[in-house]
Amino acid sequence: MRHHANFYTNRLVKEWLKNDKIIIACDLDDTIIPYNEEIKENCKKMVNLILECQKENIIFLINTARSEHQLEKAKQQVEELGIVVHGVNEMHPEWDKPYGLNGKLYANIFLDDRGGFWDTYWTLSNALSIVRHQRKNGN
Repeated sequence: MRHHANFYTNRLVKEWLKNDKIIIACDLDDTIIPYNEEIKENCKKMVNLILECQKENIIFLINTARSEHQLEKAKQQVEELGIVVHGVNEMHPEWDKPYGLNGKLYANIFLDDRGGFWDTYWTLSNALSIVRHQRKNGN
């Protein structure tokens, strides 16, 4: 079934509905935690979108290049934003698939300021709207 004209939005919707959840892997600096002051509002928008997605069932993974000794602080920073963190640079402990275990995380969508911030924002936002609509209408 085609839910959206954009292939990536449509794929994300299908995966969300099929699995009842999606995995979001997210960078921190300048994606949800402002490093550069001029994009502070962009980070707030991404955080608010993630918080809305939590209501529709997600697994949230931090995917950061921060050093090992900074990871606990990073998790704390994200949790202070209200985001439930399921893993930091690793898969959720209950992950039972053979992929996502050898260096690169598996996720349905990667949010990153250096990987098309607004493209992924709108893909996720549109998918969330469609998933909510489908669930509300019993589809």
